[in-house]
Amino acid sequence: MKTIKIILLLAIAGAVFAQNYEFYNQKLTDEQKEDAIYLEKNIMATCCFGGPIYMHGKNQKTEEAKITIRRLLIEGKTTDEILDHFRESIDPRTGLPYGNRILASPKATETVGRVSYWMVLGFFIVGLALLAVALRKFKVKKDAPSSPDELPAETLKQVESELSQL
Repeated sequence: MKTIKIILLLAIAGAVFAQNYEFYNQKLTDEQKEDAIYLEKNIMATCCFGGPIYMHGKNQKTEEAKITIRRLLIEGKTTDEILDHFRESIDPRTGLPYGNRILASPKATETVGRVSYWMVLGFFIVGLALLAVALRKFKVKKDAPSSPDELPAETLKQVESELSQL
């Protein structure tokens, strides 16, 4: 009996959220719909932080976030204002704002974003330098003599003397 009540309650909640989602989605312009998808791809699902809202499964938290995004777009908020709204939202588990961890990627205009984007270039340059050093070492080993004709005469005499002693 309890499971039937829970299933019924979940079905009602899903229907309510679906109606709200469609209600707000119908009011959006094409540009606002593109912004909504952009925001869904750049905001993490707060249920588990397992991925962006856009690619996350349907549950109450992700559906609420989708509705909030559309409601704020209808109110005329910009994408940066909506991202700030989610960053300033309070995490019910900790009682603190979500901050940058709710963003799928850091904002390029902030210090964290600048550092993270420039670090990619820095690691690329370091990787190229290491590759150049490794290639030089392999080239040096390749230039080492490999046939008896290229060995110095002293080395050949020493090897022959050791062999004759055996």
